[in-house]
Amino acid sequence: MVLPEAPRKHRRSLTGESPETMKEIRLLALDIDGTILTREKRLTNRTRAAIEAAADAGIAVSLVTGRPLCGIPEELLSLKGLGYVISSNGAVTTDLKLRRILRSANLDPETALEIISIPRTHSLVYAVFMDGMGFSEPEPFERHLGMIDNPGLETYVRGSRRVTCNLEGDIRKARNGVENIWFIARDRQERDALNRQICERWNVRTVLTEKTDLEIGCLQADKGMALSELARLLGIGKQEILAIGDSGNDIGMLRAAGTAVAMGNAEEGIKKIADVIAGSNSEDGAAEVIEAVLRKDETIYHTGNRKACHGVF
Repeated sequence: MVLPEAPRKHRRSLTGESPETMKEIRLLALDIDGTILTREKRLTNRTRAAIEAAADAGIAVSLVTGRPLCGIPEELLSLKGLGYVISSNGAVTTDLKLRRILRSANLDPETALEIISIPRTHSLVYAVFMDGMGFSEPEPFERHLGMIDNPGLETYVRGSRRVTCNLEGDIRKARNGVENIWFIARDRQERDALNRQICERWNVRTVLTEKTDLEIGCLQADKGMALSELARLLGIGKQEILAIGDSGNDIGMLRAAGTAVAMGNAEEGIKKIADVIAGSNSEDGAAEVIEAVLRKDETIYHTGNRKACHGVF
């Protein structure tokens, strides 16, 4: 359910507090696709510099993504000061410095095997994510590649998938269960019908992404739950968290943060629950917000079709 947009006068400052009581931002939660990466799947120099400056200032930085760990490009994992990755829509939280999984919320193999009968029966493109990697059978994988018209997306798909002829066996021997099951329906009507069917039959969490994509995970596989647990482990309060996202799978993360920032290119439902609306991912919108946090700006002004964000600090 999407909450209605709060009137501007009741919306929080970028710190989530009044000037007299505001807390420092101590945890920065960043979605990847549509947020810190451009449509071409590039990290701009400005965004890299802003993220690294935040880490250098002592702010804990976590990527929070629907991608599996192996699907995160090296240019992101090599960000100086990056401490954590919440991957597969909140299924796995990894401490990069300790190289240790801090939290996992995965589907058991038998449930996953039952669920994949849905995209198989409907001859849909699908993949299963486990142990930080996507697994796909040859025919759906080739069909998926044929649907892609973005070179950056094709690079991501090829780098994050392992083609297998024994998907059932791979699922059964996964070390930590199944992080996520993803498929593409032919249209939104089919996607929504299959979503209802899955939710009625299994006790799982589903996420609607893109126009026809559906992702299925464990009930506890949620970006918001994972972010809240990471903050608890770090001794950081909700009001000290700033999260930036653009899509339906970011709703939990934005609600778990003291300050929720929607990208200018975000879905309208995401903008309605945000405290601040940044520029788009083609305009370094995330970098602009991070820079404002570090400068403790009192006002950010946007131009063109973007909203003015007043009272930032």
